[in-house]
Amino acid sequence: MFFLGSASVYPHAQGLFRQQFVLGEAQLTPVTEDISLGEIACAEPLSIGLHAVHRAGTLLGKTVLVTGGGTIGCMSVIAARLAGAAEVIVCDIAERPLAIAKQVGADRTIRSDQVDAATLADIADIAIEAAGSPAALATCLAATRRGGRIVQVGTLPAEGIHFPANSIMARELEYVGAFRAAHAFDWAVQALRTRRVDVRPLLTAQLPISRALEAFELAADRSRSTKVQLISD
Repeated sequence: MFFLGSASVYPHAQGLFRQQFVLGEAQLTPVTEDISLGEIACAEPLSIGLHAVHRAGTLLGKTVLVTGGGTIGCMSVIAARLAGAAEVIVCDIAERPLAIAKQVGADRTIRSDQVDAATLADIADIAIEAAGSPAALATCLAATRRGGRIVQVGTLPAEGIHFPANSIMARELEYVGAFRAAHAFDWAVQALRTRRVDVRPLLTAQLPISRALEAFELAADRSRSTKVQLISD
């Protein structure tokens, strides 16, 4: 896998903060429909949500918990809806992400920092951890019913975490990872171009490149933004 804009390889892979970029034809998916560039640019994060749901297995008729109401969490909500989940619950520690999650299809939202552990116990068949937080993973472990599956999408701290392996063993939980998007990118493009999904609630702002610093500051503030895009001047 060669990921554009990645700093995980050396020399670093160049990204797309430029006016022109040469790509191989095999990397391109044509879009002929009348859809905004802002929406179609969401194919990448949507593909991550689709891949996470694919790793979760069959969701038809099941209750799905998503921890983290940011871009990837909300894309996981959309993907779970596409996969036939009966109920989608989103947990977060801030109000704005939960409000956006509602707009893209969450049935129920929970301020996980304002409820006790008993409230969250055994509420889901499947959990998707999209916050990258040890506390969110603990929520997933408590909330997933015996025999259920947890999909780790968020990047947890590099220094490691205390991992309750005995809980996974005793309750026969499955814990799997979902890294980037595998083959889900084309699925995401098709879902967007055919209007099977609506990602517009996630698009907080589009700012010109000349205001890039302002755009990054806005994107870093979860109380004001979800997805901020840079556009040509």
